[in-house]
Amino acid sequence: MSANDPLPGGSPSTVVAHWLDRQLVHRLADVRLHHRRHMLTTTVGAAALAGIGAFALASLAGSIGAWQMPSAVYTALLAVVASLVTAAALYPALRQRQRWLMRAVSTITRDNIDFLSVLGKLTELRSGETAGHNLRVTLYALMFTEALQLPAEDIVRTVKGAMLHDVGKLAIPDGILGKPGPLTADERREMNKHVGYGLEIISQSLILQEAAPVVGGHHERYDGQGYPIGLRGEAIPREARLFALVDVFDALTSQRSYKAAQDIEEALSIMAAGRGSQFDPALLDRFSELAPTFASQISDNEAMLARQLLERLLPYLELILFGRTIKGAAEPAQPHQEAFHAS
Repeated sequence: MSANDPLPGGSPSTVVAHWLDRQLVHRLADVRLHHRRHMLTTTVGAAALAGIGAFALASLAGSIGAWQMPSAVYTALLAVVASLVTAAALYPALRQRQRWLMRAVSTITRDNIDFLSVLGKLTELRSGETAGHNLRVTLYALMFTEALQLPAEDIVRTVKGAMLHDVGKLAIPDGILGKPGPLTADERREMNKHVGYGLEIISQSLILQEAAPVVGGHHERYDGQGYPIGLRGEAIPREARLFALVDVFDALTSQRSYKAAQDIEEALSIMAAGRGSQFDPALLDRFSELAPTFASQISDNEAMLARQLLERLLPYLELILFGRTIKGAAEPAQPHQEAFHAS
């Protein structure tokens, strides 16, 4: 699909997913075209300089009688000079171009973090979650993956999943999603379909597909009694197993319309009852050690949460794209499976 193709039909969430892909493709196409034109101009200019340099050397050699040199030596000398002039002309231009390209890709990366945040916020508002829930669980997930020293690719995949874990609720009817009382058995079955809807939504976008392990697996249980598949133990993607911890922790420690926020010790005590049944026991033990530190870094201000997320996530995206972080950006905290497309 080109950037100018009409939007496909479908639900609003599917349209959003396609729109995100179109924006990325359009931006990358602009960057590629601009880069190609600049490189063509630079190469032609360098070749012209090399030719001028070689002509000047030939003229100088003729004036001092260099025509008496063996022809092979004379030709080799001209070739060396031409190569040096070309390299000298190209190197600074290529370096400048590389820096520009990295900045352009970094800008696109930031834009896509914003797109993910917007889609996550839309889900949060639609499902009636407390303000900032998506940002908090995403930061918790990011800090936890850092503490586990996971590779950058796994960290980014987990973060995308955390942002979009309940995106399928966009397709749940209002009467069920906003019902104030308990759901009936039929309504509960419909609500549980949000996992499948979520996987369908993110499948429409190359940007979003990496969220699949969390979107598809965050309601699975370690004892195999979860849904939608009933995966057990380590058959559940690691990203989903660790996200389940931070999702429940934030739900317990956040104030809701129907309950007060619980303190950290109370929340961890409740979660301990699910050790080996609802939660991965090893991950739960590690999270319980780290949760107080994580919670102390979570702001009450949504704008601050968004900035924290951008600052902490961007270096990992740059590490994946370039093999290193861009100069001036913060280093990642840690430099550096399964169902639902997990590796």
